[in-house]
Amino acid sequence: MTVNNIARNQMSDAMMRVGSGQRINSAADDAAGLAIVEDMTAQIRGLDQGERNTRDMQSMLNVAEGGLDGVSDSLNRIRELSVQALNGTNTDAQREMIQNEIAQLADGIQAAVGGTQFNGQNVLDGVENANTAAGPQGTGPIVNINDMSSIAQAMTAIAEDGSFDLDAIDNAIAQVSEERASLGAMNNRMDYTANANSVSSLNLADARSRIADADIAAEMMAVEQDRVVNEMQVLLQQQEQEDEQTRVQSVLQSGV
Repeated sequence: MTVNNIARNQMSDAMMRVGSGQRINSAADDAAGLAIVEDMTAQIRGLDQGERNTRDMQSMLNVAEGGLDGVSDSLNRIRELSVQALNGTNTDAQREMIQNEIAQLADGIQAAVGGTQFNGQNVLDGVENANTAAGPQGTGPIVNINDMSSIAQAMTAIAEDGSFDLDAIDNAIAQVSEERASLGAMNNRMDYTANANSVSSLNLADARSRIADADIAAEMMAVEQDRVVNEMQVLLQQQEQEDEQTRVQSVLQSGV
């Protein structure tokens, strides 16, 4: 092995740490440290994915609440029309026109309940009423969105029989309001969960950095020190070679 190769090998570890920015580049560098870093990496990735899952669940809750917002508007209009229809000054023809509008609103409620979807899944008709936001350990808070189909059916019945049943309409409005409040509370809980995952991930990343990341300033000093030492070694070896050549020549000349 040449002198230059020896010098390069002596500096290779420090140069690798400087180039990668990592103090631990293989298990040989720090076996225990590598095990800790890998465990922290798994936890960080789990926390980050848990946060993304929670945000996805929040999006689904927002879609469901948006669908119920439209249902709530329709129910309030149905109640308004029903109160108008119950006025004794209306003719049968006028009540029929009111009933026709209520039928259209009931169809809209039915469409909202059966057609409000997130990622191809219905969220208001009870088909997907138990969803889990997977957290860092593969579990998370369970989100239940109640089946709103009965409300759509009740409004369709009112439209068909012309009963203008205010009690049934008020009950439907109360159910929708209660469900929207529940979705809002769950959304807030998801927000806290996502934030907690984010903070935990940042703290773990900082701890991992202290173990795994190289001190670039210190490594550069080590590289520079190794370079100076190696240059001195090269110069000394060159001087020794020159001295040896001089000695050999002196011996040869003295023999002549």
